[in-house]
Amino acid sequence: MRGYGHCHDCDRPCTEKADDGNYYCDECWKGWINCPDSEKKEWENRRRQEREERQRAQREAKSRADRALVQREQEAKEQAYWEARETAKRSAKEVAVPVSPSEAKVPVVFWGICDVKYDPGLPVKDRIKVLELGDGRSSRFSHHGAVIKERFDQLFCMDVTPLRRGTLVENKKLTHDTFVNLGLGFLRPVQRPYPRQYHHGLADKIAGDFGVGSGDSLVLKLVNRARGAGVVVCPVDDLDRVLQRLLQPPVGREFDEWLSANARDALSEERLKGVLAEQQLHYWSNESPIFVVEEACHSLPVPMPPKYLNGHASAPGGTNGAAATNGDANGSTNGSANGARNDEVYDGTLRVAFALRRSAQEGGRMDLDWLGGYWKLPPLPVSASRESSSLEKVHGSLVSSFNSQEKRTSPASSEHLREVYSALEPALVPVFEHGKIGIRQLAFMYLDDPALRAFTMVRYGASQRTQGDLSKSNYAFEQARRALQTCNANDLPTRSVSSYIERSAGVNHTLHGDWVKAEGFFIRAQAKLPTNATAYYLQAVTLQERGMYAEAVDCHLKSIALDPDFRSPMMALGECWTRLGSYKQAVEVCMLCLNRQPDAPIAQFNMGQAIYQQLLHGHSQLSAPEVDMLRAKAKTALEVARSSRPDIWSDAEEAILRYFQGDRAEVPAAPQPIRSWKAYGWRPDIWSD
Repeated sequence: MRGYGHCHDCDRPCTEKADDGNYYCDECWKGWINCPDSEKKEWENRRRQEREERQRAQREAKSRADRALVQREQEAKEQAYWEARETAKRSAKEVAVPVSPSEAKVPVVFWGICDVKYDPGLPVKDRIKVLELGDGRSSRFSHHGAVIKERFDQLFCMDVTPLRRGTLVENKKLTHDTFVNLGLGFLRPVQRPYPRQYHHGLADKIAGDFGVGSGDSLVLKLVNRARGAGVVVCPVDDLDRVLQRLLQPPVGREFDEWLSANARDALSEERLKGVLAEQQLHYWSNESPIFVVEEACHSLPVPMPPKYLNGHASAPGGTNGAAATNGDANGSTNGSANGARNDEVYDGTLRVAFALRRSAQEGGRMDLDWLGGYWKLPPLPVSASRESSSLEKVHGSLVSSFNSQEKRTSPASSEHLREVYSALEPALVPVFEHGKIGIRQLAFMYLDDPALRAFTMVRYGASQRTQGDLSKSNYAFEQARRALQTCNANDLPTRSVSSYIERSAGVNHTLHGDWVKAEGFFIRAQAKLPTNATAYYLQAVTLQERGMYAEAVDCHLKSIALDPDFRSPMMALGECWTRLGSYKQAVEVCMLCLNRQPDAPIAQFNMGQAIYQQLLHGHSQLSAPEVDMLRAKAKTALEVARSSRPDIWSDAEEAILRYFQGDRAEVPAAPQPIRSWKAYGWRPDIWSD
């Protein structure tokens, strides 16, 4: 049969097709015909090996050509970056200037933060390392950063059609890959991913991959957590011990006993002493199949502001800003800067904030405005890590604390900010312009890691849910299930993603009010990953919505036991205990939540509600000083709640606030019932995409 193709044996062009459906050239066909029957099998094997070797060489050549093409494209993009950086440097853009009250606020499509390590003493290409991007709506701006939020509120408002970039900024692996693909990899620390599962030799492999040894340190991170949850600055000498603790959660009966004991003590901060005590919980309960390791980067030494020296109190406001390490946002440590000497310096992280708005030019371009920047300081000075190579000292000299009492910041100089602005503007604009990711792109991403591809698909599906498109959301979850079919179902990374799929699908049912069906999904999520803190919290929500408050309390406590920085179960637990009449416990859990995240208005609201009900039903059991203290606490809490959420503040809540603002002897004329503010944390929450 005539046609046109390539010889099956030697790949040369030919026109003759044999009965087996393959093309053969004259030379190969004659070789087959003339080969004795006794040697035909050996002849076929030899030609097959030659064919496979030829195909392998072709694949390698194509791979080299593809890599060379990508390299040339990235070099061209990097060259364009440096040209744009020179332009930005000459323009020396400063922070946006406040408008007059008569001027309209400028709509922006995104406003966020960028945490960097910065050292002007290094070569220009190495001075700035971008550690994390974040959404300004969920970021905390402590002390010297408070002006950033004020400036944004004065100048800007959110556009009616904002950019949806939660999938990008909430995934440290995806953020890193986006920078690299845009030719901006030099702005990032070296990063490598590893399965979130321990095996013998993992520490040696990681150390070998980074070319580090005794005396060096690396930074371990979870890809999808903020506020420093999952961030561990680890000396290489301790790496194997730390990995065993982070990646080997208890199983079976041992885990059941652990969860029962820790749920009873879930609100005790004593159980979280030491870096690993809390960080191991973030690793155990995480739904990502991987974690990443980054090189440890450092900033120029920053002195402690005078207000913190010699045991002075923390800076005004007492708010808990997002900490950073190699910079990400908050870590946990026992160190403190109280009583710091005035000759000590700190390895801080520079946080800068920006707003993106649509350009007046055509083509979908964006313009960037800077909102300011400041240093976030760790609790321990640089000298601490020089004096001791222990994990606690190394970590504490690079990572700032969860605890508001230990939060320290410092102003950044205009000179340093101008250099950082000029370096980041030509990078951030393309990152966010090219950061839109859909299901079609995800289908061809991470082909060598189907579990990671499935995880990213689930996060995309969650973003579609927040936009009200449940059909796209459910389709993404189904594609994620298919991606996992080639994975080992018993591996921890696979089970983690399977659990993520189940609980995310369950959230979609809660949006229809089908609480019973949703609970089934959350229970299955727990079965696949018994350490899934979010699944316990979501089951508690289904119980709470059905009035089963005592049962909900048990699930909320399990969630907090597994993730002590998860504020949603703390806030919901405050309401459950209030409805059960356990007012003192309700106040305690709200205070615990606010100690970690003081900007949680629902915790403020629930605390005010609990105190109001406590005074209504147990006034006679309290002394006058106790009543005065509770009234003052409730008054402050409700005032904060009202200013934070005026859109849902009601006349009934105003009546409660007026009661606390009045005289202690007054009795409410019309006692108000317990009220609820519904704001469940679906992870991602409604604002994150």
